[in-house]
Amino acid sequence: MCKVFGNGLSTGTSFASSGAVTDVDAEIEHATGLERKQLESSKQGVDLFHEAWLDAPFGTEANPVEVTSEFSERIVGVPDPDDDSTVWWGMIEEGQPPKQIVEGGEFFVLKRLPSSGGHH
Repeated sequence: MCKVFGNGLSTGTSFASSGAVTDVDAEIEHATGLERKQLESSKQGVDLFHEAWLDAPFGTEANPVEVTSEFSERIVGVPDPDDDSTVWWGMIEEGQPPKQIVEGGEFFVLKRLPSSGGHH
């Protein structure tokens, strides 16, 4: 049984009673590049373009979003609660208490990472 996503891609291979492979494998066979990677990952039940931060919990003052950086400060952009086409930018700094960039928005703190030595 195949599970079909909204994009029309299935997560499995169906076999006809004769053992012949269905259209999903034929599509993969003829696809190249990014399309092929997307079909192969969808067949395995993995969304190639899923971004984990979309599933992260909302940052509260008690449980803020941890933003990582090798530097002592970082710029954070958040969408305006009333107009998501507008982005508000703010600076968070190491050692600073949880900071809210826009009223009613998420709280952020900086988590300093050790330097990898690759930056200037």
